[in-house]
Amino acid sequence: MMMMMDNELIITGAFLGAGLLAYVVIPGLLVMWDRVLDHMESGGNGK
Repeated sequence: MMMMMDNELIITGAFLGAGLLAYVVIPGLLVMWDRVLDHMESGGNGK
């Protein structure tokens, strides 16, 4: 019984952690990619 509970907690924590990580990382990657594309389009001369 106790082992089962621990496993559920670990799995729930892993899902929550992965969800939170994706929630933070994905928008950050999109913003960075957007900046890289802007930089390449402008030829690297600031904005």
